[in-house]
Amino acid sequence: MYGRFSKNECEEIIEYGLKHKPVDGTIGHGGDKSVVKKDFRQSTVRWLGRTDPKLQWVYARMNDMMLEANEAAFGFDIAGFRSVQFTEYDGAVEGKYDWHEDNCWKGTSPFDRKLSMVIQLSDSSTYKGGKLELANDPFDDKVFANQGDVIIFPSFNRHRVIPVTEGKRYSLVTWFVGPRFR
Repeated sequence: MYGRFSKNECEEIIEYGLKHKPVDGTIGHGGDKSVVKKDFRQSTVRWLGRTDPKLQWVYARMNDMMLEANEAAFGFDIAGFRSVQFTEYDGAVEGKYDWHEDNCWKGTSPFDRKLSMVIQLSDSSTYKGGKLELANDPFDDKVFANQGDVIIFPSFNRHRVIPVTEGKRYSLVTWFVGPRFR
C-alpha cells in the first residue's frame, strides 16, 4: 500500500514515538520466554499504548487498512490488534532482525497473530540498508521503499530486516490477531 501516511504524519509519529521509553528488541513472544539476542536482533523498540488518545487517528487508519487487505487478499478470522511497536534500527550498531515469523505455534493464548503490518516511517534517503524481506513473497526494491508505505502480510511468513549500515530506520509494527489457526 503506497503512501498511506504523509511525510508530515510520519514525522509526527517518529517525534511522538521517540518520547516513549526505549528497550532492547527481544526475540520470543513476551513474558519469561523473550530474550535479548543481539546477534539475531539489534533494534530498539518503544511500546505505544493501544488506548493512547494522541494515536487514535493512526490506529483507526491501521484498522481500516487491515480490514481492506484482509478482505482483498487473506480472509482470516480477525478480532483486532492490541500492541503497537515503534521500532528503531540504528546504522551505528548495524540494526537488523534475522529471519523469523511473528506467530507462536506453541503458544497457549486462544489467539494467534494472523496478519503483520509494518508502516515505513523513515525517508529512505536518510539511511542505508534496512530492507524488509519476505521469504515467501519476495518483492523488488521499489515496493515498500517510501516513507508512508504500508505492508501487510501473513504473520507466519518468514521475514527479516537486513542490517542498516548508515542512519536510522523507523517503523511502526502491529499484529492483527484472531482465534487460533486450525
